[in-house]
Amino acid sequence: MKIPLRWTRDFAFPFALAFAFLSGLWLRVYLLADQVFIDDEWHGLYYVIGKSPAWLLTHFSIPGATCIPLNFYTWVLGATMGWSELMLRLPSLVCGVLCVIVGPLLARKFIGTRRAVLLAFLLAICPVLIFYSRICRPYSAVALLAFAALLLAARWMRSGGLRPALLFIGAGVLAIYFHLFAVVTVAAPLLAAFVFHAWRRRPGIPRGPVAGPSLQQWIGVTVVMAGITALLTLPALIHSLQSTFFNIALKGTFRLDSLPRMAQLISGTGQPVLTALFWAALIAGAIEQCRRNPWLGWMLVSLYPLHALALILSRPDAAQSAILLTRYCIPLVPVSLLFVACGIQATLEAITARPTLQPALQTLTAFAYVIALAITGPLPQCYVAPNNFTSHGNYQHRYGSIDWQHSFYSDFTPTGFTLITTIRADEVSPFYQLLADHPDGRPIVEYPMMIGDHFNPLYYYQHFHRRQVLVGYTTDMSLSRGLAPGNIYGSTYIDQVLSLVHDPSRLRFRNLVSMEDLSAMRGRGVEYVILHKRFEAQLPEVAPTPPELERLWHEYRMTLGAPFYEDAHIAVFRL
Repeated sequence: MKIPLRWTRDFAFPFALAFAFLSGLWLRVYLLADQVFIDDEWHGLYYVIGKSPAWLLTHFSIPGATCIPLNFYTWVLGATMGWSELMLRLPSLVCGVLCVIVGPLLARKFIGTRRAVLLAFLLAICPVLIFYSRICRPYSAVALLAFAALLLAARWMRSGGLRPALLFIGAGVLAIYFHLFAVVTVAAPLLAAFVFHAWRRRPGIPRGPVAGPSLQQWIGVTVVMAGITALLTLPALIHSLQSTFFNIALKGTFRLDSLPRMAQLISGTGQPVLTALFWAALIAGAIEQCRRNPWLGWMLVSLYPLHALALILSRPDAAQSAILLTRYCIPLVPVSLLFVACGIQATLEAITARPTLQPALQTLTAFAYVIALAITGPLPQCYVAPNNFTSHGNYQHRYGSIDWQHSFYSDFTPTGFTLITTIRADEVSPFYQLLADHPDGRPIVEYPMMIGDHFNPLYYYQHFHRRQVLVGYTTDMSLSRGLAPGNIYGSTYIDQVLSLVHDPSRLRFRNLVSMEDLSAMRGRGVEYVILHKRFEAQLPEVAPTPPELERLWHEYRMTLGAPFYEDAHIAVFRL
């Protein structure tokens, strides 16, 4: 007896989704426990120190600590179990993993089983979504909630009913609560519904019954969402307008060369041919969905000009950076993957008349492209253990092959910034090559570390020495620069933030270690402690030398003896 194809697909769907989930989970947790807290992750932690819950629920800081729920969560951690890398990143990780499942489940009703499976695997391997699933920032939650809100709105538009309406309201409001820019995404289905009903009401069109919610219901939902959103965010937004909002808004300048890089970031590969195929498939998928599901298709297509318009009007600071544009528009990433999944499957189905391209071969062809995206993306060169800095901009801002002849240069750097902060390979201390020549599983401690990726070369040194890295800190640093009300800078030392914590027992970071706690270092098996007396290039001009460095040098010399190795830039003590 021949088994119906639909039954076979429906039966296989849970297994395919489970495999995609496991793949996405592994890619999001691999090496995660070893990752040093870096760059923008410090914004929220700094912002909550010394503040009350009531303050955090009614204030945020632009730029940096813009996410009220994450700020409040960070405060709760500090008041209970303490701060650790894993717990601070847990909301992003959960949202990132859920996106792999929730997106295909909600989209399957519209796009079909095969396309939903392909979407699941594209979500699982997408580097941008993986990256933001592994750091303490709101973008992973925004991607999940905004994408879910779009699909829930489409479900409500198709069938009506109270449940999808409430779910749409909940997902949409939460998306905006996590990041204000998500209002662009959430507004798209509302605008599409109003346009649809206005089109239906134009003169000469019969006023027959329309499936789904009425115009009055859409207006009601819009009012409810606007009311709840205002209640949650308006006090913080008003305060920000009076303080830090215009530190970032209307400050940026766009550059055309950021658009090709943004296209690569969304596609997930630095390979030009695969990037071109990605966008060709996206266009094909958009055309297919506009024909098969007109309201959904055109509503999703409208997101692209809406986000472009919002960026042009807001002109955020560092608008020349492709990664900044991508994360502000992060709901476009799962939407783009949905279109690509549809485009790939539609293209394969269009040529099924050929006997050489049967359904099994269609599936293999589709997944061969998915695998090619994964192989040519940033993950293979990022997930080379040991790597304690997979979230560093060097791996995430561009997806081409990394040039290890020099360290990372950020496209966040302002045009007028003239200091040379990139380190050449020939400037790196010979000690790191000595470590590479004598492989050992024991970690090293590096001190100090500046917060910003563009001023943090520790990842670069690791490329040469191939050892696990713990980053040292002190809790009594006081500098007159580097900290501002509600904001920190790339040249801020992590010590400056951690010194503000009144109870050091709240600091339970796995990959940070107190420079005074030699017993903790020995407990972790540390072999060498490296003091950077003076970073290479012109990095010393970015921030003054930490005042504790000289004291540590003398204390270590008294306790551990003369340095095991010393040159103009580093002093190395052996435990």
